[in-house]
Amino acid sequence: MIENPLRALFPQFTQANPVVYLDSAATSHKPQSVIDRTTEFYTAENSNVHRSSHQMAAHTTAQFEAVRKQVQQFIGAANSKEIIWTKGTTESINLVAACLTAQQLKPGSELLVSGLEHHANLVPWQQVAQRFSLSLKIMPVDKQGRLELNQALRLINTNTALVAIAQVSNALGNINPIAAIIAKAKTVGALTLVDGAQAVAHLKVNVQDLGCDFYVFSGHKMYGPTGIGVLYGKQTLLESLPPYQFGGEMIEHVSYQHSSFQTLPYKYEAGTPNIAGVMGLGAALNFMHEHRDVIDDIENQLYRYLINGLSQISGLRLWGEVDNSVAVQSFTVEGLSQQDLVILLNQQNIAIRAGHHCAMPLMQTLGIEGTLRVSLACYNTFDEIDYFLQALKSAITQLSTTPMQVKSGAFEPINVSETTTVKPLASQIKAARGWDQVYRQIMLAGRDLGRLPDTLKSAEYQVFGCESQVWLKCELHNNQLSLQGDSPSKIVRGLLAIIFEVLVEQTPEQIMQFKLNEYLADLGLAHHLSQSRGNGLMAVVEKINHFCETHLI
Repeated sequence: MIENPLRALFPQFTQANPVVYLDSAATSHKPQSVIDRTTEFYTAENSNVHRSSHQMAAHTTAQFEAVRKQVQQFIGAANSKEIIWTKGTTESINLVAACLTAQQLKPGSELLVSGLEHHANLVPWQQVAQRFSLSLKIMPVDKQGRLELNQALRLINTNTALVAIAQVSNALGNINPIAAIIAKAKTVGALTLVDGAQAVAHLKVNVQDLGCDFYVFSGHKMYGPTGIGVLYGKQTLLESLPPYQFGGEMIEHVSYQHSSFQTLPYKYEAGTPNIAGVMGLGAALNFMHEHRDVIDDIENQLYRYLINGLSQISGLRLWGEVDNSVAVQSFTVEGLSQQDLVILLNQQNIAIRAGHHCAMPLMQTLGIEGTLRVSLACYNTFDEIDYFLQALKSAITQLSTTPMQVKSGAFEPINVSETTTVKPLASQIKAARGWDQVYRQIMLAGRDLGRLPDTLKSAEYQVFGCESQVWLKCELHNNQLSLQGDSPSKIVRGLLAIIFEVLVEQTPEQIMQFKLNEYLADLGLAHHLSQSRGNGLMAVVEKINHFCETHLI
């Protein structure tokens, strides 16, 4: 195993007790050189580009355009006019989707996307299909999460107007066979758009070799700043499409009656761009160019080490293509909620992602609610993976041994008739010492929260805005509230039980006086809950309050 010579270049990891950061697919950390470059721009070079005649603006414009040239070379584009600055991958895709016209999308045409796509490369095409009355077809994925190439190729025909596919799946890490798909699309005259958000930090990309019409990616996933992204498009195609936004910078001439627009690339860059972001992206490209071979070696060895460790954990299932992947791996553990696991890992200072990863349709195809996703980068270490694997095993043991679900079937509301100020479940939470005991008590609190029947697990009773699935049914009996709730997460069920304890058998007027944040703070739970988890509990309380508002006597 190799040492990691790059870790010290990232200030995040020079701090005392840094987070074990295994979520680089969401956003990567930044080397000091990137941070310094953005700071240097604001402290010594701050001026607008293209618009002023003074020396500082001329210097900044030259630096700004030099980075555009860097990007062109980084992805092998024919010239820098084909590089358009955007906010990120999502805006790049939306730009293309918004600019396509009836010239490219004729009646009867079909749009084709893969079953692995991030919502950002699915929803815009749904909207285009609706706007132009087109068919949207999905390239199928097997039950392991692998693209079924032969079936995908058969879907490409003379009616296909556009094929959109990620080079690498953000949810699973698969490297998709985009070369074969692009080649087939070209034979029928279809446009191709490749989402490279998860690819550019790990794979060498040459858009001319690929032959795609559009390629999109974000700076923040490749060691650069947030808020800067790239749209590559073939020059002739970009020239044929209309502008995306209108305003300063993209204008050639304006009168009160008519406007004409700039040539590429400025035609698509209305308004002041993210100049500091572009400068930082240039520094990130320098970092990657200088250390490319070392980055690849570190990530490959770390990934194989991770896979070996995960494969030895009983009940754990790996998803996707383990042998055809970047340094990203999704997994589930049989019988356990991925939200419960990520909560316990977070308490041990480990940052990984859990959920559907903005790929809900993929998770539905796989028949799961979501996965835990570990995504590595060149700054991770073998010691971090060892610590993560040990913490994961500990969390699995804790969740597997906590007594749960002594009730089943229809829910019987918790009977709260005590007159004491502190309710029984609340007192147990207050008495717990240490995060592990707090979460044990939370899970124990949920053991008497009987499971809802499947007939109630419907959209009517689902609470949206929660990290884990949550269902809630409210009823009034003699003007007192009765609550039924459920979640796949043991921890969420426990939190529901703790909230229900103070709300059941109360009147609507009393319930609407309940202050969730104050109650959680009083129990000492506020600092144990992430913002998103707290927002989920707030969504539960808001649904209860809405029910009460409609039933006030």
